Amino acid sequence: MPFLIFGILLAGLLLLLMHWWTNATVASAKRSLMWGIAGVCLLLAMVLLATGKALLAAVPAGYAALRMFGPMVASKMLKNFKMGKPDLGGPSESNRTTMSRVEALEVLGLENGATDTEINEAFRRLMGQVHPDKGGSDWMAAKLNDARKTLLG
Repeated sequence: MPFLIFGILLAGLLLLLMHWWTNATVASAKRSLMWGIAGVCLLLAMVLLATGKALLAAVPAGYAALRMFGPMVASKMLKNFKMGKPDLGGPSESNRTTMSRVEALEVLGLENGATDTEINEAFRRLMGQVHPDKGGSDWMAAKLNDARKTLLG
């Protein structure tokens, strides 16, 4: 009998959650989903700790901590970076080496004598594949930008 009551309560809670989910904005749904995943990871970590598997508990606990506190840490690092405090090790204009014309052509996959139109087309095609907003690499996007700048002047 207690399992039946628990099941009915769980089904009702699930229906309420689904109703909220259909009316939520994208931002609030994403935020609540991330917090829900972090909560499940913390719950899993507690279960693993309770069963004596402390080493395994570090993985979900670390993921949950990253989801919960990662944006705060990242915003603080970005704030310090903008204020010019620490060097976070990323490439900057001052320590970036200049790219040779041969290297620029190689990065864009072009041959010597490529026209400006071909350079721009290759740049757009490759940037569409490696842009950081599409899950690509910041480093590769910077290399593409450097290559285009080197070739077009």
